[in-house]
Amino acid sequence: MTDQIKIPCLFMRGGTSRGPYLLKSDLPEDLNQRDKILLAIMGSPDVRQIDGIGGADPVKSKVAILSKSDEEGVDVNYHFAQVKIDEPIVDTKPSCGNMLIGVGPASIERGLVKAINGETKVTIRDVNTGMKIEEIVQTPGGEVSYDGDFKIDGVPNSGTPVEIRFLDSIGSKTKKLFPTGNKIDKINGKECSLVDAAMPVVFFRATDFGVTGNESHLELNQNQNLIDEMGKIRIELGKRIGFGDVSKSVIPKVALVSKPDKGSIKSRYFMPWSCHNGYAITGSICLMAASKSRGTICSEFYSDYSDKGSFEIEHPTGISKLNLEIDYKGDEIVNLVAGTTRHARLIMSGDVHVQKSKLK
Repeated sequence: MTDQIKIPCLFMRGGTSRGPYLLKSDLPEDLNQRDKILLAIMGSPDVRQIDGIGGADPVKSKVAILSKSDEEGVDVNYHFAQVKIDEPIVDTKPSCGNMLIGVGPASIERGLVKAINGETKVTIRDVNTGMKIEEIVQTPGGEVSYDGDFKIDGVPNSGTPVEIRFLDSIGSKTKKLFPTGNKIDKINGKECSLVDAAMPVVFFRATDFGVTGNESHLELNQNQNLIDEMGKIRIELGKRIGFGDVSKSVIPKVALVSKPDKGSIKSRYFMPWSCHNGYAITGSICLMAASKSRGTICSEFYSDYSDKGSFEIEHPTGISKLNLEIDYKGDEIVNLVAGTTRHARLIMSGDVHVQKSKLK
């Protein structure tokens, strides 16, 4: 008898994130046992993740769990897990829009969705947030295409575009666009806007923390005082909106905003203990909703309240672009459909092996 178990796995990059894509049916139903397996797969807790396939970086310590949906009009259920690197924690409260980019291709590769010659639409239910998403995957000859000429900032190589539309992102975790009931709150002497669209995010002015907002993600990761100060406010807001103690949870996220040079707005997004080298798709949607809402911290740097068009975010490695359709009631957003185009790539397929002793 082998002292390891093997689990079928697709190892994929989705947008600017990376990780294993697993079938729910290949994992234990018991959540405690499932989380032990995910920790073992990624090699956590260990800052190097040397004994697993994690990349010792939050954007490379993510897992997508897929299953065929029984819901009418939905093809696939997507359950995201953020695996903490240095602690034995698996957080399934947030979602990840970059890993979501790989869900359509992975669902076709694993036979959950039948490909159509040309392009295939995959309708996805995000289990973490309840959001419904549509993806258009290029499938010439009935197979997923990966090697195209479409470029995105934050990834060195080009790929085949995957179009994605978020159909219902307002109040993803709290059912409210402004969970505190305020567009601006003041905590520990700092003003902030907590907004919930696709992902709850706390937005701050960069200058309120003594930084410009032009810093690289590496520079900001060295600024522990900044991270700690934002973290204290994040934890207090978590209590105020009923999330309880979020000190070990990755939501709400935090972000700094500042005046753009050439995009719609400039921002630095934290996950929340380190700065993203790009920008999460869910975080991008939230920033767009915050910027399109009058009276928020973000609206101080942005003043286009049109209900259709594009929105560009300057981040440490370039610009991310969203397309938008917004329904306003007066000055308030009541519905938001956001779309973007990214690409994904299948890196490896096979089995990932886990020591049985890790499950005890």
